Amino acid sequence: MFPPHVPANTVVKEIPIVRPSRRRWLKRLAWLTAFLLLGVLLAACFLLSRAQLASTPGGVHAGLLIPISERRSVAIPIYTGSGERVRITGFLDGPVVRRVGDGRWDARWFCEDREGRASGSGATLAIDCAGRRHVFALDAAPVPAPEQPMPGDVVVLSDIEGNRAFLDAALVELGVMDAAGAWRYGSGHLVVLGDSVDRGRDVFAVLWRLHDLSRQAGATGGAVHVLIGNHEQYVLRGNLSRANVEHLHGLRRMGGAAAAFAPGTVIGDWLRRQPVAVKLGRTLFVHGGVSPEVVQTGLRVSDLNRAMAAYWAETTVEVVHGPRYDAVLGMQGVAQYRGLLMAVDDAYAAPSTAEVDRIAGHFGVDRIVVGHTQVPQVETRHGGRVIAVNVNSDRAKQQALGFRAGEPWIIELRARRNLGEAARPPRRLRELDLATQGDRDIVLGAIAAMRALSKLPHPY
Repeated sequence: MFPPHVPANTVVKEIPIVRPSRRRWLKRLAWLTAFLLLGVLLAACFLLSRAQLASTPGGVHAGLLIPISERRSVAIPIYTGSGERVRITGFLDGPVVRRVGDGRWDARWFCEDREGRASGSGATLAIDCAGRRHVFALDAAPVPAPEQPMPGDVVVLSDIEGNRAFLDAALVELGVMDAAGAWRYGSGHLVVLGDSVDRGRDVFAVLWRLHDLSRQAGATGGAVHVLIGNHEQYVLRGNLSRANVEHLHGLRRMGGAAAAFAPGTVIGDWLRRQPVAVKLGRTLFVHGGVSPEVVQTGLRVSDLNRAMAAYWAETTVEVVHGPRYDAVLGMQGVAQYRGLLMAVDDAYAAPSTAEVDRIAGHFGVDRIVVGHTQVPQVETRHGGRVIAVNVNSDRAKQQALGFRAGEPWIIELRARRNLGEAARPPRRLRELDLATQGDRDIVLGAIAAMRALSKLPHPY
């Protein structure tokens, strides 16, 4: 029926609805995306044109400071180890010593502003740097059995993080070594509870010190237990996002981080042989903690250490997975877990004291000693089942944990970490100039380094 105003003989034609084709929509979306990317690129170029380049006093590039307001800037780190007219006064990095067969070795190191190399077949390497002679014993250091009766005397330190000055001062004060680096602790045991590397500049100096003390302690019936923490796992798989930039520069000048800790190097091989768990008497030592999930796997101390060793032997780490690897590498594994001291949002709740009792019972221990999570002083949790020792902060009381005849006690230290701003010289700043090839290379290098880090396999 036609409307009243339309004559009956009128032919009504249906007008087709015109819809944009799928191709036209995709074309519009592509143009929109291109404009957005162009806008982001222009904004980035504008911000970079106002950026400053921060460098250490020694001349190593540390980061880009991009202003977001008159008083605030965003710091973008540079992981390349690049620099300008670099001279790091008094700094020796390395040596990286690679065994090449028939008892021979090749060594590389970095001293202040130059590389050094040597080859030989002796048991020691001597390096003259910045007016001092440094002697490194190249004999293989023993790795003590990770399960033993509790010795008469034990001292525990944690989270040294490349801080050689603090480590030496603390070891002398504790009577573990003398001022010349000679072992003085007899049949006592030193336990270093992981994270000896990263953040501080003197990573190699710390590792060579512990390597040398391990070698000496074995000759007197003592032992040095150097546990693997999450930062050792990072470093051995090439994640240097937490490394000191001047150490990164030294690594670059010595052939790169991968080569510095590769299999076949004295320190790299020694570090891969270290345990993730040590049990002395009825005390368990791990870097992070032990989660209920690890207990559910049924793994014991020996199983955890075998899993860590098996991981280092894998050649295709990208496909490594499974409960035993999660137990040593995952977020709830013994190197990463914080739950014995705190809950972690969206990851896990803190276990109850009853659950901690079950964890200790699984391993047949009375207590678990952990580092990793900072505490204001050495303290106990869960009725003494857990002892936390990571006081790697200037705000924390500097203390060490000791055991005498199996009983724990707290040792007050005069040695200080000296991590604050007052201990770090101010960085140099200059305007970034993208008109120069050198500064463009700095930015592109920083982007490439961040991309490489993002592609590392997880878990490490």
